Amino acid sequence: MPRYFFHFEGQQPHTDTTGEVLASDAAAWREAVRLSRDVEHALRPGDSWTLGVYEGDEPVFVLAMVTRRFR
Repeated sequence: MPRYFFHFEGQQPHTDTTGEVLASDAAAWREAVRLSRDVEHALRPGDSWTLGVYEGDEPVFVLAMVTRRFR
């Protein structure tokens, strides 16, 4: 089974050096969505972040969140 790595970029960057062995890209997607929920409490107006999902060095998915404050 492939090993997937989940790298955050933004206000609090994190490079995943361990990764997680998952059965498929679909399983990696579910894990990425779960991880994005785990960090939503830290999101503030004006912040932006991305979560890159990689199999080794190859990108598989990118989840991006951008917020804007208008008032």
